[in-house]
Formats: sequence, C-alpha cells, structure tokens
Amino acid sequence: MNSAKTLYAILNVIIFLLLIGIGLGIFVLAMVLFGIEQDLIGLKHDALVFKTERMLYIFTFLELLVYAVFVDALWKLRKATKLLLKNDFYNIELISGMFNSGKLMILSSVALWFIDEIGNMFYKRQVILGLSEKTLVYLLIIAMGLFLMLMSTVLRDTKAIKEENDLTV
Repeated sequence: MNSAKTLYAILNVIIFLLLIGIGLGIFVLAMVLFGIEQDLIGLKHDALVFKTERMLYIFTFLELLVYAVFVDALWKLRKATKLLLKNDFYNIELISGMFNSGKLMILSSVALWFIDEIGNMFYKRQVILGLSEKTLVYLLIIAMGLFLMLMSTVLRDTKAIKEENDLTV
C-alpha cells in the first residue's frame, strides 16, 4: 500500500499544478480577449502564424477544455486511489472510478493529439509523420487509460467471482 500512498501524493501535486496552469491560461485568454496589454508572463505570439486571431482563441479554448477533462480524469483516479488505500478492492466506486478515469484519459489524449496536429498542419504549415516527444506522451497516456480500464474490468470480474463464492459458502 506504500505505492498507493505515493500515487495519491503525486496525483495531488499534478492536479494542483494543472489547475494553476489552467487558471493562468484562462486569465491570459481573458486579458487578451478584453484587449488588455500584458507583459506579465512574457507571452508573445506571431500574428502571421495564425490565419485569424479568432482561430488563436478557439485553439486556446479547446486546449483548456481538454486540460480540464484531463484534470477530471486525474481527480477520478485520485478518488479511486483513496479507496485503494482503504483496501476496499471490491467497491463499485473504485471499479467505475478507474474505468471512467481511463476513458477520460484516452479521450483527452486523443483530442489534444488531434488539436496539436491540426494546429501544426494549418498554422505552422508542417506535417510531422514521425514519433515526436509529444506523440510518445500522448501514446503513454492512452496506454495508461487502457490499463486503468483493463484493471477495472479485472476488479469487476473478481468482485463477481467473490460474490458468487460467498453465496456458495
């Protein structure tokens, strides 16, 4: 159970950092939308990279939305890890939390991968067909999501076997 405690602590830190990042992103996006000049974080974007300024806002909003979905996936995993700390392996909340967290991880990773590739094609005018560092991270998150879904299925099956075994005794 020591590794579950470590996972719980790491998830808390990651969620906290992501929420700070999303908050800063919303703050900067709101400042830009209201036309307030800012040099607070040194954000500079080349207007020629984006065809319209509106598309910059749309891509920023979509990425913030995907990050929020990823934070929700981590939050569900955090709740499932809390149940693991209690040695409650046959809890339906644990099983559904792991499954939903896996689905949201896959959804957010595929969506962000798609948004990045569309942005590269249309705005940077380049198509990257190899395995970049970002692509490997997206694939890793997809693999983690599939693993969580697999583990939830295993726990669901063991719960059913345990219930059947308890009835026969």
